[in-house]
Amino acid sequence: MRVVAYFTAVMARAGAQWRARDVEVDEAANLEDLTDQLRGVAVGDQPVLALIEHEDEWFALVRVDGEDDPRLFVSDLAAASRSSYGPLLATAADVDSDDDLDDDADEDEDGDEESNDDEAEPKVAAWAGETDLMEDLGVSGRTLRKLVEENADDPGAVLGEVGEVVGFVELLDALR
Repeated sequence: MRVVAYFTAVMARAGAQWRARDVEVDEAANLEDLTDQLRGVAVGDQPVLALIEHEDEWFALVRVDGEDDPRLFVSDLAAASRSSYGPLLATAADVDSDDDLDDDADEDEDGDEESNDDEAEPKVAAWAGETDLMEDLGVSGRTLRKLVEENADDPGAVLGEVGEVVGFVELLDALR
């Protein structure tokens, strides 16, 4: 029987650099506890990111900026909800993340959506939360969704791509 591992890391921005911080993510009983821990390692009001990865299945990003509410994204909420992190990540389902989702719909020349009779069921996204939580750091919501769709079975690859754009990939690789 193969044991599937969890990986967690916390990255805090300090000026133009990112620093790894020692935070026991798995000891947080809920999102409020994790938010308090993340704020405790922040440099001023700069962003702090908690990365949680369940090998070959899903990942989550939790972002805290100063005293703002935490922001979450989970690549596969159903799978994450079955894990020990489920209670911590459950609020991602409550986020109405319709940022540029409507841009993906096919429209005819009159602006009406075209129907495709070949598709019996609409595609349901497994992800939940705020797809645009990294937008100001260079990763648009559309890009994050595309990375998740293209790498559904490799959450580490998505985190690596995000880390490359945002600037913490070397730290992330060193922590693995």
